[in-house]
Amino acid sequence: MGFQSTVRIQQAAGIVGEIAFDGPQRAEPNTINSVDPDMNVIGRAFTALVGQDGFVAAGGTGVFAGILVNPLVYATQGSAAGALAPTLLLPNQAEAEFLKMGTIIVELTTAAAIGNDVHFVKATGELLAVAAGTAPAVGNAVVPNTKVVRQNIGAAGLAYIQLTN
Repeated sequence: MGFQSTVRIQQAAGIVGEIAFDGPQRAEPNTINSVDPDMNVIGRAFTALVGQDGFVAAGGTGVFAGILVNPLVYATQGSAAGALAPTLLLPNQAEAEFLKMGTIIVELTTAAAIGNDVHFVKATGELLAVAAGTAPAVGNAVVPNTKVVRQNIGAAGLAYIQLTN
């Protein structure tokens, strides 16, 4: 039997897509229909599909639909590692929940500081932090009314973001 040998200063953050703190929350259900289903990853940005009410796609150029959240409520689809392997990937046609207001844990592709704005890559929905007020780079879009909160991160990884839509 092994015993704990390391004392951590900070508690573990949690799982990508989990709601981090109590407070005002707003989310809505939508059906996923991305061009590439491998982009249907929990914790990424999704946009509404034009002319398809209630359908969304990872990334995209439509109206912001929310961040795919609540990883513990979906039936596992498994992965190449096995039928019961953990995954943050959902198939197309899955009914899922998309957060527009609240504080959640996400994976950022960049370092981040408290107060940074959050943008997403239109091709994938991946999230990145940029200095407040920075215009989106080509191929990126703004996650409306969203900031990095709670802690700075020195490299890509888990972060807390707060959406106030």
